[in-house]
Amino acid sequence: MKMRFKIIFTIFFVSQVSCTIFDQTGKGKCIPIDIELCKDLPYNYTYSQNPILHNDEHSLQTHTEHFKPLMKTKCHPHIHFFICSVFAPMCPTSFPQAVTSCRSVCEEVRADCVSILEEFGIGWPEPLNCAHFPDLPDLCMKPTDNDIIGQQQQSRQQSIGSQKPSGCPSDLIDIDPMDPKGQCAFGCTANVMFNTENKQTTRSWSIWIAAANSIIALFAFLTFSIDRKRFRFPERCVFYLSVCIFLSSLPYLFPLFIQPVLRSCHQLHNSHLAQNQQNLNLYLSIGSFDNLYCLSSFLLNYFFSTAASLWWLMFSFTLYLSGGRKWVPEGIEACSSYVHFVAWGFSSLATIVVLVFNKVDASELTALCSVGNLNSLALLWFVIIPRTVCLVLGSCFIIGGFASMCRERISFRQRGTDTSKLEKLMMKMGLFCALFIIPSVVEIVCQSYNFLILSQWIRATIDCKLQTGACHRPLPPQAEIYMIAIWASLSTGLSCMIWVFSAKTIGSWKNFIFCGMCSPAPSKSEPSSRPLLEPPTAPPPQPPVYMQMTTNPSQNSWRPSKVV
Repeated sequence: MKMRFKIIFTIFFVSQVSCTIFDQTGKGKCIPIDIELCKDLPYNYTYSQNPILHNDEHSLQTHTEHFKPLMKTKCHPHIHFFICSVFAPMCPTSFPQAVTSCRSVCEEVRADCVSILEEFGIGWPEPLNCAHFPDLPDLCMKPTDNDIIGQQQQSRQQSIGSQKPSGCPSDLIDIDPMDPKGQCAFGCTANVMFNTENKQTTRSWSIWIAAANSIIALFAFLTFSIDRKRFRFPERCVFYLSVCIFLSSLPYLFPLFIQPVLRSCHQLHNSHLAQNQQNLNLYLSIGSFDNLYCLSSFLLNYFFSTAASLWWLMFSFTLYLSGGRKWVPEGIEACSSYVHFVAWGFSSLATIVVLVFNKVDASELTALCSVGNLNSLALLWFVIIPRTVCLVLGSCFIIGGFASMCRERISFRQRGTDTSKLEKLMMKMGLFCALFIIPSVVEIVCQSYNFLILSQWIRATIDCKLQTGACHRPLPPQAEIYMIAIWASLSTGLSCMIWVFSAKTIGSWKNFIFCGMCSPAPSKSEPSSRPLLEPPTAPPPQPPVYMQMTTNPSQNSWRPSKVV
């Protein structure tokens, strides 16, 4: 069904013909449009003798491709129609001739789009010179806004009804309708993979768990801050770990202050559609940095969650150095710059790579931006693999450190040394490692399930325009597994509580509350530099034995001196 255009036909019988680029110099005929970018016009036939490049279809196709970037900017609602009317002018079958846009249409398009070309030092192209276009009352075309909206709605309905769709499904949004290989986006309020009940349940529970996780991590951070001399390496790594856990949990509290549309959605860059169909043209962010709330939630969540995994690795490494290699805290502190470089440097590098490759996307379930929500490969390379490597290496260092502790414990018992403090330290470290490793393993397993689901759903949703046939979607995923992954990532802050849950913490807070920030009195004896596992002291040395020397009276008799 062809769309109706408001086309002004006014034929003048005059002896002279106006000298424009659309003058008919010979008899031609109407032929189908072969230019790929102009096949979605409301007319299907163009004039065989093009006034610009005559009958060279290859040159017409090449010249049209040159204007494709300008079409993608959508600087004017009629930019696509205007450019196609120049290179593929309409040809009425009853009266074959080239009919292009009116001069008023050209002037409107030029006023909105010439600034884009001038930014790159390019002037308005000569083929689009408005002086060459006919004006009333000559024969020309002038589309209306209603025709443009009707054309887009008709193309969407045709893509739904055909078995081989040329666009996105009805519940998705086509970000670039002119790009046949472009991506489809999830609607901001659409239920594509999850229903409304799953979204509400996940977001409400995530707020409570994130709040508890943030409070615990913040308390651990403040405890370390008010009594930093009490915690040395490897315990000091927990100080930075608690900071990362606290900051990575903050985005899950955004729903208390920011609506889902503001924190995770974008709007199509089309001013007319934005005014008339505002709710229908909002889509979840995918590879864009226009939304500042989305970018901030990505930086907080991804950067600090990656840094938390690396600080866990640094904790296990310094524990191995202290317990297995008998490094003193001063020796580890001397190399602390390398520890900070690994933890903060690699997390910054991963964040920069994600931003460079535009892999930031929003989650339909939580309405928060991170990595791997709508891209399976990004989930694999930026989330699953790095965290698995950190967890495996950290576990190896933990096993090595605990094995050395067990050997020292057996050696101490054989020598009759008290091992109660060592056993208490081993129990505290074991509980801390268990509270961090178990949620991390659960999260990685659930993210692996998410990777398998995304591999199937991307082909049927986001990359639907690349498929040769209809996009058949798989079964909906298990929302409970996604919820477990989110809640497991928000429960690692409980491990930090192990290091501050003691009577010394109560004493530190008492001194801080009642004495303020005053520094404590200097101790009489400075603490000695000792490793984590100190070998038993040797027995005190025996006093020296003085042998009594016997003398011979005959040999030691007094003799007179020869010196007078």
